[in-house]
Amino acid sequence: MAAFLELLREAGVPQTASALKRRLVEGGVSSADADAAWRRAQPALRRAGGFDPVARTYAPPGAEPGLEPLRALDELVGGRPSAARRVRLAQTVRAALAERDDLEARRRRSYADATGRRDAQERQSRVDTARALARIATEVEELAAAGARPWVMVERARALARMSGLEPIGRAGEETAFDATRHAPVAGSPPDGARVAVVRPGYTWSSGESAVVIDRALVAPV
Repeated sequence: MAAFLELLREAGVPQTASALKRRLVEGGVSSADADAAWRRAQPALRRAGGFDPVARTYAPPGAEPGLEPLRALDELVGGRPSAARRVRLAQTVRAALAERDDLEARRRRSYADATGRRDAQERQSRVDTARALARIATEVEELAAAGARPWVMVERARALARMSGLEPIGRAGEETAFDATRHAPVAGSPPDGARVAVVRPGYTWSSGESAVVIDRALVAPV
């Protein structure tokens, strides 16, 4: 019981049974030992007062169950409570302030953790992109040093791009129908469906649900 009373004093606010046992486990006590300790201490904690049967919580020693912090503060400031009453009122106010500080600290930690995870994800995304580009560059250079034909290097580069979710828009030199969503004209504004030749292919990237045009293919009138 002494251990649970000390936990209640440290918390400063009413706690549920599960919260008290969890604090014991966080302090190094096994879950089974925490359950056993609670079964022994719980009847005495109830008899000691401070148990709220509606909220199923146990109040810190000396605190008044159900007393709202603002009402306690008003009574402290505007009333003339007895010495014992002042102690309980002050404990209630201090507990509310401690809870506020705890919530603020947890909010700050949560924000910092979320920011750290986002930064790590962004960094990993940049690393993955750089790794994919490096693979393409090194393999093309290796093929060129080995005397591979240009079309072999092109096909290998396209295959590596597909491994990263990229799909080419056209091939250099081929003719196709103009599509303003996928093609960028060298000059002018050809109507959709007009015959054009691909000068430089573009790429789309698929995230698994939808495809995004990363770079439109550069085309010229036929």
